[in-house]
Amino acid sequence: MDSPRYGILGSLRLNDVQGQPLKAAKPRQLLATLLLHPNRFVSTDLIADALWESTPPRSATANIRTYVRALRSVLEDAGLPASIDTSAAGYSIEVGVDELDASLFESLLAEGGHLKDAGDGRQAMQVLSRAYALWRGRPLEDLIIPAAWEGSLNRLEAQHRGLVDSLLDLRLQYGDASGAAVLLSARLTDDPYDEQLWRRLVDALLAAGRVGEARAAYGKAVQTLADELDIKPGPELEAAGARAENGRSANWPNPGIPAALKTPERAETPPGPMAAPELTDPLRPPSQLPLDLPDFSGREDHLDQLRDLVCGRDPVRPPIAVVSGAPGTGKTSLAVRLGHMVRDSFPDGQIYLDMHGATQPRDPAAALTDLLLSLNLPDYAIPTDPERRSAMLRSELASRRVLIILDDVATAGQVTPLMPGTGASAVVVTSRNRLADLAGADSLPLDTFDDGEAVALLESVAGPGRVDRTTSAAEEILAACGNLPLAIRIVGSRLAQRPDLSPGELARRLRDESSRLDELSIGELAVRTSADLSYDSLSPEEARLYRLIGHFAVGVFSARALEAIASPASVRRSLDRLIEVNLVRISSVDHRGTARYRMHDLLRLHAIGVGDEGQQADAVKDVATVVDAILNKIRRANNALAVEYFGVLEHTGPLTSPDPAPFTETDAIAWFDSERSTFVPAIRAAAQNGLHEYAWRIAAAWGPYLDMRAGFDDWGESHRQGLQSAIESGDRWGEAIMHRNLGQLGIYQDDWDTAAHHLDQAATIFAEVGDRFGDGISAVGLGTWLRERGRPDESLAQYEKAIEAFMEVGNANGEAVARTAASSIWLARDDTVTAGRYLAESFLLGVRLADAHRVAKVRRRIAELRIHQGRHYQAVRQLRHSLNTFTSLGDDHCAAWARADLGHALMKCGELAAARKMLLDSMEIGRRLGDRSVEGQAAQHLGRLYLQTGNLDWARRTFDRAARVWQQAGHDARATACRRELAAFENDAAAG
Repeated sequence: MDSPRYGILGSLRLNDVQGQPLKAAKPRQLLATLLLHPNRFVSTDLIADALWESTPPRSATANIRTYVRALRSVLEDAGLPASIDTSAAGYSIEVGVDELDASLFESLLAEGGHLKDAGDGRQAMQVLSRAYALWRGRPLEDLIIPAAWEGSLNRLEAQHRGLVDSLLDLRLQYGDASGAAVLLSARLTDDPYDEQLWRRLVDALLAAGRVGEARAAYGKAVQTLADELDIKPGPELEAAGARAENGRSANWPNPGIPAALKTPERAETPPGPMAAPELTDPLRPPSQLPLDLPDFSGREDHLDQLRDLVCGRDPVRPPIAVVSGAPGTGKTSLAVRLGHMVRDSFPDGQIYLDMHGATQPRDPAAALTDLLLSLNLPDYAIPTDPERRSAMLRSELASRRVLIILDDVATAGQVTPLMPGTGASAVVVTSRNRLADLAGADSLPLDTFDDGEAVALLESVAGPGRVDRTTSAAEEILAACGNLPLAIRIVGSRLAQRPDLSPGELARRLRDESSRLDELSIGELAVRTSADLSYDSLSPEEARLYRLIGHFAVGVFSARALEAIASPASVRRSLDRLIEVNLVRISSVDHRGTARYRMHDLLRLHAIGVGDEGQQADAVKDVATVVDAILNKIRRANNALAVEYFGVLEHTGPLTSPDPAPFTETDAIAWFDSERSTFVPAIRAAAQNGLHEYAWRIAAAWGPYLDMRAGFDDWGESHRQGLQSAIESGDRWGEAIMHRNLGQLGIYQDDWDTAAHHLDQAATIFAEVGDRFGDGISAVGLGTWLRERGRPDESLAQYEKAIEAFMEVGNANGEAVARTAASSIWLARDDTVTAGRYLAESFLLGVRLADAHRVAKVRRRIAELRIHQGRHYQAVRQLRHSLNTFTSLGDDHCAAWARADLGHALMKCGELAAARKMLLDSMEIGRRLGDRSVEGQAAQHLGRLYLQTGNLDWARRTFDRAARVWQQAGHDARATACRRELAAFENDAAAG
């Protein structure tokens, strides 16, 4: 038997993998937690308990995301097929029954039990022996066992004990005494004081002809009971010992073998005159499944999950599965394909009922009649009372094995009377609604296809040779369809029926969003028609929110962002309904429990187009209301930040809307963190609805937060759109702000050409509009660019220009920044006196402003000055102050630089272990943030540390990394200096 890919019945194991790809403790603990709950979403709370017991860190949720990304990467690199999904419910690992030993164990256990109950003991013994062979020891014995696992582990161990008992009886019954002895020995390892187990082991060994081992077993039993419990063997064990001494067969007396099952003889009673006639031509069972799609593809995992569910052997609880999803996700196709796959498992028939939930929902009473007629009951026998019909259906299904597919169900109440009460029948329900209130049902939500499934369906429907998956046309077609199965089937059918229509031409037609839904229509298949059915079921309030989301949600969004148009309670009620009918889905849930939502692109286009002209115009007004509320809340949050932003804000006057509850600094940062994923989509939505002033202002307004959190990806995306919107609205000042911020981002990311372009543009436009503060901000950016490109004289001129501008407008924060920057030029010239004067003035300005962040930045430069002066311990003291401030403010970017500097200073003080940790942390943060400069600086210092300690191999590796990072950052001179420094040391070592 091939070993499953994943093993938890013993130590955590990844089979068929060279080496050990997963060594870190926390990812191993995470993988084990997910494998204990395969194919089910595990909440972040449970994962946190498993990883940290009762004391998870404040960053637990972020850490878990990091571990999940690492785990995905390891599994992918190792060639393991399981995917880890993320949803509002948590995280889930998808593994097939044969891929996880615990799942295969439970499957074999169920199969063996069924065979045993059916009287096929020999086959049951073989199946249960396979299950027993999967057990390698205590589950996850190589890991720390947290309390969060105890329930799952106790269940597995209880199943194992039951397996051993069942298998023991079967082996004794069918003469496998040696095999029984193995099982008994294993049981005694866990329970060495059970006299009955010892007695059965002695007799099993005797039955196998192993008399000497039987005597030894009896002796060990006597000693164990005496040593540990201070008791003598009971009569039964003592008798077994006597048999062992005499060498008698274990068949005398019976060693506990179960009595053979006897089938009572049935009395032959001659039929009486009133006996019912024997049916020689029974009615055929129903077989009502619609035609299976010949080109069905994808959904393999869902099919396996459904098959495992409906083919279960639970004699008490009939399986009920609810397949739910948005319009066009292929719910009916999946249910019908499943029905054809499992026909042999339901010999009493397969019944299909269309419940018409999206149009005219079928009455449950009429559906009950249809089901009873399908089971071959005569119509005169069907009760008129619906409750009695429901009871009759439950009675009929209790003794049959029937598969019932109820397609397109509107509500749980529509099908609750149709559910079986007990027995081996199964029900599959499909619905646009989630039907969370259908008692006893297992939910199987469908999303769109993944990329592989999407391209496979397109190729299958379009026909051989019509689509080349490697072309850009195929990618564009699938992107336009959003991987929605219905849309893919439509475009595939068009390609199949229109040989004159090339994939390239079809892709071009789908490119236009305004006509895309018209293109996604063929015959009776149409995405728009499918979405209309769901839209028509909405109330006016729900429909208004649906239209707003269509105009606003060009990405993820939060419920709070929509509350500007109505009360929070009303918005959440309507949003809950949209989720229930699968027009909106939950994208993620953060550690605070705040959900993010998403609308499929084709549904978004549908939402934009529904309603009359007045309703569509109102939807755009609602978007304006929402983005105006977002902008004003960002302004309010900015007012609460303690860190003064070095940049041009888009608004400095009084708020344009009342401030109902002023932010504290902690609340402001928490709000930015929680709503961060909303802002970029809101900027795009404002632009797409012609609200360009809102687009650039929101981009500019959250600049302080982006700078503090080093949110470089969001920074670039939001400001590129903001720049385009500022140009569209003809706002030159806004254009200058966007250029300056993009220039600063270019410096942070070592994108020197881009930085130069934007900073030059910003300086030109600020001068044009007469903004002296903007002049100073741009000059500092240009000065930094010139300094980093090796042009210190020109850099100093820009810094002096900035100081002049800031003094003119009376901005002390800007002046402190410019003076600090200028000091770096004087320090590079070894003029510590002038550098010290500039830094003293900067420090005093920061203190007067009570700006802890600015003071911390000046301290970093003062520490650099102290190192030049050879006063290394003073440098360490300054840097520790800086690092504490940056860490308390959540400024990871500045903290990374402070760590690099502190590591260097600690090296100078001879504190090499502490220096190494600081430098490694700085490198990691720099790599994570995408700042190659800080990563390169820290790596270069670390290389010197390794040289200092004589660790040439690690020095070589670290200098090589530093050189590569500097080169990627465009600092060729620094890369060359790294290599020269290493080469010089190697030459000296060789010469010595």
